Order: sequence, then C-alpha cells, then structure tokens
Amino acid sequence: MEEKKFHLGNPASSVPASDTPSSVGDIEAAEPPSFPETAVPLSVRAEKENLAHSHTAVHHAHGESLLQSTHLAHGETGIQTIQPSALTVGDVEVTRPGAVRLGPAEFAITLPMDSRVKDDYERVLTDGAATMQEFLTRSSPSPQTPSSDRESLHSKVYDIIARLNNVSTHPDLNIPQHLVESDTGPETQAMWAEYSSAKFLLLGHLIELASPHELHIIIEAQNDTKQTVIERYLRGKGFDYTRPREELGGTLEVSLAKGPLSFGVHSNDNVQTPFRAPAAIFVFDTAFNPKSPSVEYIRTTYTRNGGLLPVIWFLISNTCEHIERCLPDTTESERLRLLLQYTARLHDEVGDLQHDALNVQEDAEEIVNYLLHSFTSWQLPMIEPLNFAPSEESDQTSSDESQVAAQKRSLPDEDKEDYTTKRAKVDSPETSQNTQATKGPSQSLDHELHHLDANLVQMNNQHAAEKEQLQKELKEWQSRYWEKDRSLSALQFRYESRMIEFHKIRQERDRLEKSEKSTEQRTEKFKEDITKLKEERSQLKKELEEARQELKSGGAGNESRQLQAENEILKRKAENNSVRLREVVNASDSATHIARIEELQLMVASRDDLLRRKEEELREIRKNRPSTRSTSTQPRSPKWGASSRPTSPGVNNGNGNGNGNGGLAGRGSGLRFSAEAGP
Repeated sequence: MEEKKFHLGNPASSVPASDTPSSVGDIEAAEPPSFPETAVPLSVRAEKENLAHSHTAVHHAHGESLLQSTHLAHGETGIQTIQPSALTVGDVEVTRPGAVRLGPAEFAITLPMDSRVKDDYERVLTDGAATMQEFLTRSSPSPQTPSSDRESLHSKVYDIIARLNNVSTHPDLNIPQHLVESDTGPETQAMWAEYSSAKFLLLGHLIELASPHELHIIIEAQNDTKQTVIERYLRGKGFDYTRPREELGGTLEVSLAKGPLSFGVHSNDNVQTPFRAPAAIFVFDTAFNPKSPSVEYIRTTYTRNGGLLPVIWFLISNTCEHIERCLPDTTESERLRLLLQYTARLHDEVGDLQHDALNVQEDAEEIVNYLLHSFTSWQLPMIEPLNFAPSEESDQTSSDESQVAAQKRSLPDEDKEDYTTKRAKVDSPETSQNTQATKGPSQSLDHELHHLDANLVQMNNQHAAEKEQLQKELKEWQSRYWEKDRSLSALQFRYESRMIEFHKIRQERDRLEKSEKSTEQRTEKFKEDITKLKEERSQLKKELEEARQELKSGGAGNESRQLQAENEILKRKAENNSVRLREVVNASDSATHIARIEELQLMVASRDDLLRRKEEELREIRKNRPSTRSTSTQPRSPKWGASSRPTSPGVNNGNGNGNGNGGLAGRGSGLRFSAEAGP
C-alpha cells in the first residue's frame, strides 16, 4: 500500500522522512523515554494510590474548609460543594513538553483508530494540504498581506481542524446527508457508531458495565450535530428521554435514562440543571472549555469526595485533537502553526497507542471502578508526551537527518572517549599529589585502582558489545514491527473486501436456495401432472380398444337402433317442452293483464275518492258563501229567455241549459266533468 506523505511549509521547516521511519536505516537508536520501570497489574492497581501525577493529586490538596453543604432544587441534601477558588491550584507540577495539559481533577484517555477511519483522516489532510502549506508559509504575516486574506485563510484552517476532529469523533459528521437522510433504525446506527469510532465503542463498554449501578454522567459536545449523534446513539442503546424532548434543552439538560443509569448531553454555553447529581463529565471534543462559568458551577456544586467533579477527555491518539491538548500556551497564530505542523508530522502514527496502554474494554473497566468507588484514585497509565522538537531543532531537521548515520557509527568512539575522560579524572593532579603524600600506605590502593581500571575497560567493552547487539535487535524488531503493521493493514483491506464478497455470496446463496425450493415445488407438480396424464392416456387407450372390439363384433346395428330410439324420445320431449312453453307464456300474459286491471281499478278508486272530496269541498263552499241580492229576494220562476240572470260559471252552464233541473244540475255535471278531466 502506497505511503502518503504531507510536505507543508518551507523546506527548512518541513517534516523529515526519518520522523516516520519506513525502513531499518531510518530508525535511529535512542534512549527510551523515562517510563515507570514496572507496570502494576490491573488486579493490584486499585490497591495502590499513585500521587505522582499532578492531575490526580491536585484535588486531594484542598482542605476541608473549602467544603460546604448545599441543597438541590428538589430538596435533596448531601451534595458537597467547594469554592470556585479551588479551580486554581498554585503548587502544580510543571507540564512536560508534549504532555497532555490537564487541570485539577481532569484525566485523559488515548484511544485507537480503525484503519478505515484513518483513510478518512488522511483524506481530509490531503484535501487541505494546499491550505495548510499556504498558512505555514504565511505564519509570519507581512504588512503586504491584507487582513481579509488572513481571516479567510484562518477560517479555512479552522474548517480543516473541525473536519479532522469530526473524523476522530464520528466520520459521518463530515457527511450531513448521512445524518439527515438515514433510513436505518437507532440500533443499527449505534452499532455503526461503535464500529466507526473508538469513543462510542468505549461508551458502549461503559454502558454495559455501569448499567446495574445508579450513575449519572454528563457528556460534553459543542456542536448540535454531535449532540444529535450522541442522543441517537443512546436511543439505539435502549435509553429514553426523561421528559418529552421539546421540554428539554433550555434550563433543563437533555437527559436520557435506562434503569438506574442515565446520561446528560451538555454544551458549556449556558447553565443547565442536571437530571441527577453527576458522577463525572465525559468530553467528546476539544472545544470543551473547563474554565467556563457553567462548567465551573457544575464541578463545584456536585463534588467527588471533597474535590472537583472529575472530567475525562476522550482523545484519539496522535490526532489533531490530541496534539491540540498538548500545545503550550502561546498566541493563536503560533498555536495554529504548531498544530498544523505536528498534525502533518504525526499523521502516520494516528491511532497508535503507547506500549503500556490498555484496550478499550479494560479502559472502561477502570473508569467504572473509579466512578463507583469515591476513594479510588485514577489507575490508568499516564499518557506519554508527544515528541515535540524545539523551534530551533524543527528548523534544522533536514541537516540533522544527514547526520543520523554518522552518529550511529560513532557510538563506539564515544564510549572510548568517555573512558579516556574517566581515566583523566582518576589521574588528575590532585589525586597524584595525594598519592605521593600518602605513598606508603597507598600502595595497595594503587593496585586496587589499576585492577578496577582493567575491570572498567572490560565492562565498557562488554557494554559496547551488548549495546551494539541491542541496537541490532532493536532495528530488527522495529523492521519486523513495521512489516507486521503493513501486513496487518493489507490484511485489514483484504478482510474487508473478503467480507463484502462474502456478503454478496451469502445473498446469492439465499437467492439460489429460494429458487431451488420453488423449482422443487414446480418439479413435484409436473410429476403429478405427468402421472395423471399417463393414467388418462391408459384409460383412453382402454376405451378405444373396447370400442374397436364392439365395432368388430357387429354392434353397429344395435347402436344405430338405440340411437333412433333415443332420437324419438328426444323429439317427444321437445314437443312436450314447446307445449309447456306456450302455457307458461299464456300464464305470464294473463298475470300481466290482471296486474294492469288491478292497477286501473286502483286508479279509478282513487279518482272517485278525489271526486267525492271535491264535491264535499264544493258543498262547504256553497254553505259558507256570503248572501247576495239573488239569494235575499224571493225565488221566482225561471225564464227561458235571454233576459234571465246568468247562472254560475262552469262547463255547459250557459243560458240555454235545458236539462229541466235548473242551473244546479248543470253545475253539478260540470264539476264532475272537471274532476274527471283534471288528473
């Protein structure tokens, strides 16, 4: 696999190739860094209290006068607080160059990085190489450089740093559509987070170990997107919101709980009320500021055994976030320059842990043990300082690289010079004068001195040979290590490709199994159909053979007579059926006529009823009619001439009405006619 290199800045400050050795000749034998001589086993570490680390012993130095009892909002007592002045400690051990800078009761854990995530990390570095080189070239801004260009360049550098930190936390943070348009469930997303990030893997082991215990842990993440990813991960692990989500996030922290274990997701922008008294603060990104008022309030309000609330940093080893925590206090532009320079220098060592580091599960066990036992000290190994060269050395790395081989060859000569110097010190003028002054009694001492000198020469020779042998073994083991690392990287790539191919083959196998089952079912059905067809064929053959035998035996005449008889029978049946059909048609016509007659009778009855009601209405009208002149005078005989009074208007009620009954009979007949013609 081709090795990627980043050359940033001017040639004088560029990273030499020997800083990331790729062969035996590039590895310089040097003294190992000062580590503890023996590593305490896990089973014994909890019994010993190591106060050598400044960040573990700081909060033990505060007196009990700092403690005071406070009351929670819900009436609980027993929470101890300390004064904010306890956050500043005077007698603190000076931090070594390259070491992680931590405050009181702050701890850090370095975690590995998967090779697939390393590819994303290097991809971000490759995309931002031009910007980083431009920034390192302009690290000393000249008056000719406009301030707007510097601000634009700074914003680009900050964007690169943010993308690198996103890869360390969760690679999907740089791909917003993966977070928004995700169709997978929370459980699958939690598994993917643990597979992609060692921080979430450590958090998963912590949840598994601390689930039976009553603990509340605050997770600090500055970006809203990171908070969403953390909330989604906790939901995938079975945690539920303690309140409806829309009620959380203001003055109340976003808290999720599962049994006795609960988590709160914070950003140190404002003060939020915790769901319960927290046991620790887990920091997921370097944007966390432990000196912010909200963090100081929580750490001094909810204490641990009289000290500040512990803060645990999750750092991916040798990444940008790890380097940022190790930089000295200087100007912002200088910090950016150093951060970019060391990020490019250590890009091949991203995710590599120190020799005494524990794996992720063991780290989780130690953290849970520390949180559950308030009097237990921090037992995880101290993080080794990064190899930060001074500014003068970083400017002369190219010249130092050419002197590495000469320094390796001059090691035996240096031993001889050391021996000559020691001999010169032994044979100094003061020693010779003392020897002459005490010549008599010092004869035996001179003999012993010469004997010691001979032993010293012999021991130096032995040590030189042993040193040379150890250097050879060191080179051999280092070359084996790098070869093994390269083979493991190639093996990881092959493993992932094999896994992808395996999944495809398994899907193809499942598809073939389903098709095989359906094919077997169709085959069985075809066999049954073939069996039925064979039986029918044999039956038809049998009937055909019988018919042939009958024809041969002269049965055709009998069959003809039989058919004629059947024909006569069918004719008679047809005649009977035609007679029955005519009867049915006649019956149907009779029923239709009868129904019509009944309908007409009902219509006549209804009209008669209507006529009767109209006549009654007419009589009522006549009774209630007002009196007129014709009604008030005496009746007289009608006249048949044209001078008689006209009768009431109506049909056939004219003056020439000669029905012999007067006008009333005519009017009655007219009403009957109108009643019949009305409908």
